[in-house]
Amino acid sequence: MHTRWRWVTASTLAAVALSGLAGCEGEKSKAQVAADAGALDAGPALPVVGGKLGAELAEAASGSTEKKGPAAARGAAGGPPESGVFSASEAAAALPKDVPYKIEVIGDGSEPRAKLAPKIDPKSEQKLDITLGLRMGGPQGLPNLELGVSFKAEKPADAPKEGAAAPAAPTRVIAKITSATLASMSIGGPPKQLADALAKLRGSALRYELSPANVVGNLHFELSKDADPGLQPLIGALGEAITLLTPPLPDKPVGAGAYWMVTDRVVASGAQLPVLRYRVFKIEKVEGGVVSFSVDTRQYAEGADLKLPSPNGEVTMTIDRLDSSGKGTLTWSPSSFAPGVADASQRLQALLVPPGATGQQAAQRSVAQVELTAKFASPAAP
Repeated sequence: MHTRWRWVTASTLAAVALSGLAGCEGEKSKAQVAADAGALDAGPALPVVGGKLGAELAEAASGSTEKKGPAAARGAAGGPPESGVFSASEAAAALPKDVPYKIEVIGDGSEPRAKLAPKIDPKSEQKLDITLGLRMGGPQGLPNLELGVSFKAEKPADAPKEGAAAPAAPTRVIAKITSATLASMSIGGPPKQLADALAKLRGSALRYELSPANVVGNLHFELSKDADPGLQPLIGALGEAITLLTPPLPDKPVGAGAYWMVTDRVVASGAQLPVLRYRVFKIEKVEGGVVSFSVDTRQYAEGADLKLPSPNGEVTMTIDRLDSSGKGTLTWSPSSFAPGVADASQRLQALLVPPGATGQQAAQRSVAQVELTAKFASPAAP
């Protein structure tokens, strides 16, 4: 038996573009989901993940001359539950609510090593072409978007008084959309209504802070005055892509082959689901001051309740199981606000119990699916 539901947006246009669709009852095995998601060829598995992934990392660490015993020793016993759903107490134990993020170095890499840190000219500007995809419920959804985005530093906070020590302050960044269109269309272009709606995204912006450790924080979305509010999920997806691909940096020297795990909290695009996110960044190479990374991601629900909008008001569904993984590659330089070149995908699949289900109904499951893809590149020469 099937259960069907939708994400609801603010307009007919957005409903057509961004609607989600539930799938059939049933679920993939953990192994099948992992196989579908794939793993980076050279990337490490996550130490916090139980089962096979945890075992793989423990094995890799035990064969390394730079293994970190306590980090490598965590396996299924110290990792998230196999269901992919934390209880509130488990989530707080994994990352206390008052801790914004955690960076754990697993391998220092080979010589020569250097401490990585951003060195951004506050007067500089970085322009990127970002191809963004957000699918909910399967293949349907809006085609990929092509966004022109300009990154600049905002005016810094007041300077300290003369003679006072200046603490390391975050860089306040504004990422403004300068253009928005569909990435590919048949001859004739997109329908005029959709093209006009996307064009009005110009001027929308993300404001955030970039810490001395290169961590994105205090992210806020601003839709342009004339933009359709129903397209706000696209701005949220852009923000998630930026946070996903901006590498937090350890406070110790590292070299090629080094890898570290970053634990933080985000809200998964589309489903608006709070998750604990684990990213492992690995340095593939360092060349001419540019660092090439691979990144492997896993996400776990912070709790079993998922609140969703519906035509009759908000409904709460219970997450029975969640699988979310991703992978990507990127290049980063100390002088840039964001990765120069990047390619990443992130998928989430949740099995949901309908609200108020009892008896035989409680055995039914809806399938919520979200896929986020992002590609960053320098603007093509005219």
